[in-house]
Amino acid sequence: MNDRKSTSPLPTQPRKSRRVSQRGMFSLLMSLISLGALGSAMLGGAKLAYDVLGPSRGVSPGLVGAVIALGIAYLIGWAAAMLAIRVYGNLILPVLLNAIMWLWLAGICYLYVEIMDRLYMQQYDAWRFARYVLVMGAALAALVGLHLIVEGHNLRPFAIPLLITSLIQLGLIVFRYVFVGGKSIYILGDLFFLIGMAAFSILMLAHIGLLDPLRTRFTNYFDRNSTSIRTPD
Repeated sequence: MNDRKSTSPLPTQPRKSRRVSQRGMFSLLMSLISLGALGSAMLGGAKLAYDVLGPSRGVSPGLVGAVIALGIAYLIGWAAAMLAIRVYGNLILPVLLNAIMWLWLAGICYLYVEIMDRLYMQQYDAWRFARYVLVMGAALAALVGLHLIVEGHNLRPFAIPLLITSLIQLGLIVFRYVFVGGKSIYILGDLFFLIGMAAFSILMLAHIGLLDPLRTRFTNYFDRNSTSIRTPD
């Protein structure tokens, strides 16, 4: 007589919950906040740069407020991006931020060309020159800030367009003062801008690690505190 093995029904596999994890929701939320705030800062910065490069009207009554508003928008976007990437592990935002940095670099190069044109024409005073320096310094600082968000990001490719633009400015300086002529006092402003932009570009290209201590501080901070901040799935 054949023994029949008793068969029991296989245990049913638990259905995977389609509920979106809280961590994913927070990652998406931080990404949207970051992109919205950084986009607003970029548009506002472009408008402010246009106003600065326009005809001199003295100190605008709303200039300080505009700078504060742009600074707040940028800081909110920067902090939200840092949380989305370093805490919630967002993998898409670094790619988007890299694209934003290239757009930002394109804006910086355009701003550099516009400033070069005004320096070449020698139709500016000390106050207008100070505004040129401040707006360019703010744009470069914003680029460095975005660079610090993404781990392992390389700034070397970003230095090449700036170096090429600096070489163009050097050629314009030689052409202006050797072949065209102009007031010699203005060469101080030309050289100040040229040396500053060239030095910034060379430091980016050399990649000597000036920003490594700051990047390490950010990494260590989020490594220590991400456990308490991160929401479980």
